Amino acid sequence: MDPRRREAGFLHRLSGAQSYPRYHVVAMFASVAIPRSAPESLLYRVPPELGAAVKPGIRVRVPLRRKQVTGVVIEVTETTELDRAVIRSMTEVLDTDPLLPAHIFDLADFISSYYRCPLGTTLAAMLPAGLLRSDAEHVEPTPLGAATDRQILPDLQATILGLLLEKGRMAVAGLLARSGAASRSALESLENAGLVHVRRTRRDRPPKSEVGAVSLASGDLEVHFEACSRAPRQREVIQWLADNGSPALESTLCGEIGCTQAIIRTLEKKGIVHRFRQAAERRPRWSLGGKDHRHDLTDEQRIAVDAVKNALDDGKYAPILLEGITGSGKTEVYLRCLEHALALGRQGLVLVPEIGLTPATVGAVERRFGTAVAVLHSAQSDGERWKEWLAIRSGRADIVVGPRSSLFAPIDRPGLIVVDEEHDGAYKQQDSPRYNARDLALVLGKNLGIPVLLCSATPSTEAAHLENRGLARRIRLTSRTGGASLPEVELVDLRQEKPEPGEHGRTIFSNRLRAAMTETLEAGHQVILLMQRRGWAPVLLCRDCGHTLECPSCSVAMVVHRRRGDLECHYCSHRRPYPKECTSCGGVLLDPIGAGTEKVAYHLKRYFPDISTAILDRDTVRRRSGLEDTLGAFASGRVKVLVGTQMVAKGHHFPNVTLTGVISADSLLSLPDFRAGERTFQLLTQLAGRAGRGSDPGRVVVQTYHPEHPAVLHAANHDVSAFIAEELRFRRAFGYPPVNRAALVRFESPSAEDARQAAERAWRRVNPAPEGVRVRGPAPSPIERLRDRWRWQILLTCPDRPPLRQALHQIEQDVMTSNVNRVIDVDPLSTL
Repeated sequence: MDPRRREAGFLHRLSGAQSYPRYHVVAMFASVAIPRSAPESLLYRVPPELGAAVKPGIRVRVPLRRKQVTGVVIEVTETTELDRAVIRSMTEVLDTDPLLPAHIFDLADFISSYYRCPLGTTLAAMLPAGLLRSDAEHVEPTPLGAATDRQILPDLQATILGLLLEKGRMAVAGLLARSGAASRSALESLENAGLVHVRRTRRDRPPKSEVGAVSLASGDLEVHFEACSRAPRQREVIQWLADNGSPALESTLCGEIGCTQAIIRTLEKKGIVHRFRQAAERRPRWSLGGKDHRHDLTDEQRIAVDAVKNALDDGKYAPILLEGITGSGKTEVYLRCLEHALALGRQGLVLVPEIGLTPATVGAVERRFGTAVAVLHSAQSDGERWKEWLAIRSGRADIVVGPRSSLFAPIDRPGLIVVDEEHDGAYKQQDSPRYNARDLALVLGKNLGIPVLLCSATPSTEAAHLENRGLARRIRLTSRTGGASLPEVELVDLRQEKPEPGEHGRTIFSNRLRAAMTETLEAGHQVILLMQRRGWAPVLLCRDCGHTLECPSCSVAMVVHRRRGDLECHYCSHRRPYPKECTSCGGVLLDPIGAGTEKVAYHLKRYFPDISTAILDRDTVRRRSGLEDTLGAFASGRVKVLVGTQMVAKGHHFPNVTLTGVISADSLLSLPDFRAGERTFQLLTQLAGRAGRGSDPGRVVVQTYHPEHPAVLHAANHDVSAFIAEELRFRRAFGYPPVNRAALVRFESPSAEDARQAAERAWRRVNPAPEGVRVRGPAPSPIERLRDRWRWQILLTCPDRPPLRQALHQIEQDVMTSNVNRVIDVDPLSTL
């Protein structure tokens, strides 16, 4: 008998099936993509009893090395050129239907190829967190192991057992690393001897989408109080539930009165409260409060809406760049386009850079379309994201709003993709897969034959270059809705300003900015101030020896945070207390140099002591409600001056703001990056757009040491076209994107020498370079050390993609040693 049929018959009997004619058995194999495995998918045998259930797009459990992992089936075939005897069998099917629609799997394949990322890792980024996680493995000593004399064991086994006896319980990966074991053989020997026990926990289950709730048990309230006479916190919980008059979420109860889950559990044991689980509310944090303001379209808006409608009616791909000055009604344009898509029975996708920083945009979509909107964002728990994802997959949501990863939402009737603020760097993923959601939106739109609307007041050079090449249509909105005008911009040359005392020759508030603020505040209006750095000062300098206190893990200075009384690295988050003396010479003359948002707010209080102020930066919005609280206080008028980083320029609409000020326009210009000018122009223009959005005209005061810089001058004149034309001339002269294609190859290692050698080997691999490819480097990265890893890099540029891909393929042929990580970033947004 054919051994394959004999095996199939055995599996058939084992599965308990009643009829499975062995002569019909055909060997099936499946290609399975697994996160963080080999760059290619792996081939597994499909057991006959699972054959009917295995199809592309479903999750399966398969053996990998010595453990079970979760992967996604990419392809099912009946033939293979591999030795069938060595092909392992999958063990379990986890889904009945594919998790993602076909067009998303096609996009995953494109991402994997274009951005040089394993397909399994790409799919893991597309799915809700955890659905492709590997099992967690922990090991602990058994009673027999605790009683065993380690001296009778081999050295490595004795070391492993000693670590476990010391720690009690350890992750397998960490145990092997700390013991110096090169493989699991010593651990397996201990397990086989019964000296240790390995616990394996599956982590690929869908996250819980239920939440805990609590209700007050029936009975006399005084009896409940008497049972807790010596526990005031328990009595407080009882009183709150009684006043509330209905069950409440445990999270709400704990948040309102500051109690803990332990108190609620104690009350449950006493029979005073009932705890239960209920489905989480699908409505996201962004409430539907407020009214939907539906405005009559201007002639320019109507042209844009008609262009998208025509593409929707024709069912064709149409990339449209909607360039509109701040306050010109770009949001109303794409809301009308979404209405038309829904009327045709299609679904819409709205991408925003960072949903936490654009609540006004999300709120506008929700107010227009209500519960038909699903919102995905990073502030949601895994369970909340899972519930929203299921609503999208089931077709209950007609519109999806979210950041870059929302592009992978499983909508099955896509009709329109909107990329709001398409210029924003947040659309670029910084971890593998290093995709750009704006670019992928165009790829997806072309694959599906649907329109893609790119919206911005300051289009990226990439989007403008598409229009120059005839690959996109540009539609301009040149006037603000309601007849408002763009604010007047005034440049202040800080070289002519008198230095402020204690600021080492620098000026934080020029005379002109202070005067403009005085006029604005006396008129009852509000002010927004931009300071690109958070904290008190970016550098702590020793005046005795000139030493700058740097991060121990990164080659950057630690930032002084006066409110917390410590120093922090803004790259790896390492903190240390504020030092009393210099770590180099022991001197005590330590001087914070430069300014951040904290110092600006401090000086603001000196000049305007009676004015309420607030800071909006990453430090102040760490709490879940921090952003909403700060913006809410400013919107209500309780805060008159808002100081912040680029967060304050993110599409906010405050009609009472008539003055915006830039403390220093030069912070981005000094970065060693070819996009520095573009980022500066975009930030200044976006900030200027926050002023004068109501009935009163706005003003902008920009302080700079480089008033003649093109980015500053064009931003002051609100001249987007002139800036883009000049910037593209600069990029063309030096061969930078978007005129040329680019890829950054970086090598990271705990050893500086190993990183350098890996970069030099890559350089030799690519030389002589394919025709048209220019190789810059190898050289240390501008930030040479980051998170305890030294970094060297090579920058490749080429007018065409095929030679660039060939060069990357040549570099990938070099096998990395275990302590060197190679990062390939195609179309990088930064070379830092």
